[in-house]
Amino acid sequence: MTADQRQLKGERMSALRSIEQIVQRTAEALKEVLKIDVEVVDTDMIRIASTGACQGQLGQVMVEGFVYQHVLKSRHTVVIENAGTHPLCDPCPKRGQCVEDAEMAAPIMLAGEPVGVIGLVSFDPVHTERLMKNRDWMLHFIEKMAELIAGELAGRQAANGFTQSELSLNNLEKEAIMKALAKVNGQARSKEKAAEMLGISRATLYRKLKEYKIS
Repeated sequence: MTADQRQLKGERMSALRSIEQIVQRTAEALKEVLKIDVEVVDTDMIRIASTGACQGQLGQVMVEGFVYQHVLKSRHTVVIENAGTHPLCDPCPKRGQCVEDAEMAAPIMLAGEPVGVIGLVSFDPVHTERLMKNRDWMLHFIEKMAELIAGELAGRQAANGFTQSELSLNNLEKEAIMKALAKVNGQARSKEKAAEMLGISRATLYRKLKEYKIS
């Protein structure tokens, strides 16, 4: 790696950390929609955002982030259904005793280079079952969040400044509902299945359909 590349990498890492409040609010919005914990790290493996048990470790290095290190290196999304027993978990001293139950992790790419990782993390079998049952749907949103965070960084660099264009929870929630409805379209009890996918009751779904004017 050249000196210029090291400098550029450092600038990008600093940029990700410099918008940590935006990233944290986006993580919280994503958890509100997907009903599962979210965390974000940069290429130094520093926690930029977290909605789970590690929220008190924001700004600290994730010592056992072997899966995220793989995502940064491979630049590909990874799905871990059995955390602690997956081959990517082999180097971890807590292998077989992991507090996590399952995980999805996607790279945050800027100008073709990884600047961080965003992950969906399950800590119990109930959330894991829902995560895996709706795998494609969950992957869509985690990858979309990675793109939005990268877009925030790109806009900041282009403007040499910062305007808060953080993701609207309402827009994200509306999109989630529309995508869930599209996935079950034509099926019996489609509204019930969409509500189950979203992790909300049918009454809540009908209220939100009316609120967002979704037919």
